[in-house]
Amino acid sequence: MIIILLILLLLVVLILNAFFLYIQKRGSKALGAEAPKVKMDEGLVEKTAEFVKKDKQMWQIQSTYNGSHLHGWFTDNNDDVTVIMVHGFGVDHNSLNVHAQLFDSLGCNVLQIDNQAAGQSDGKYLGFGYIESLDLINWINKVLSVRPHDKIILFGASMGAATVMLTSGNDLPKNVKLIIEDSGYTSATDILSYHCQKRYHIKGRALIAGISLMSRVRAGFSYRKTDCRSALEKNSLPILFMHGKNDFTVPFKMRDELSTCGQFPKMSYESRGVHIRSYYVDSRKYHGAVEKFLKMYL
Repeated sequence: MIIILLILLLLVVLILNAFFLYIQKRGSKALGAEAPKVKMDEGLVEKTAEFVKKDKQMWQIQSTYNGSHLHGWFTDNNDDVTVIMVHGFGVDHNSLNVHAQLFDSLGCNVLQIDNQAAGQSDGKYLGFGYIESLDLINWINKVLSVRPHDKIILFGASMGAATVMLTSGNDLPKNVKLIIEDSGYTSATDILSYHCQKRYHIKGRALIAGISLMSRVRAGFSYRKTDCRSALEKNSLPILFMHGKNDFTVPFKMRDELSTCGQFPKMSYESRGVHIRSYYVDSRKYHGAVEKFLKMYL
């Protein structure tokens, strides 16, 4: 009987480990990381191509979380405002080139980073925003070591949006002025549960709890660390919440859950766009919302 129980326990561990690797290993497509094909508004392709050609400085830091070497690309516009761009799940900094050119067009300096386990950065496992939020604090300190008087804006999309919201719960340097989140989710548990129900028609809460335990053992954190609502309750910085009503990767209702948390200055923007594609199809209104937010709170 004991041998049978040990065999069953081993099987459970092996299954949970397989799910953990499927969800959190570098290059994971567990949340459908393939970007939706959406035609950009007129002129955006050309403007983005021009931005990509601009001179960029490669910056590097070492994560204080696990020692990973991380890479970023800084576009200097000789401004006193720097926007740190945080990308989403299963992609790299290039996925936000079109958004980066928006801030570039507003005259801001732009720092595009590769998260852990993405692009040119080291790392084995994705952190659903938790590991990335700790690394983002390292990136903030890097900016201030080079440009100590800059005002800093944090911009994140999808998992990057979760990252900037989780970062907001920390005691940040006074130079960090604003946060913009595009298509962020409430927590790793919530978004994984949503995809379990959407794809496989199961709640999967027990399975997700087991994977969370495996994440704690292998990646150093449980999914409880990814609760953006708890972080927002501690936040005092102005936040712009940007979501598309036709987002089926991160459900639109999460916008309302997030934007009602905490007591801090808030603005909301919505479009008919899909996941992280509001700017593609509603660029004028999106641009206007960002510009208004900056003018109001920066």
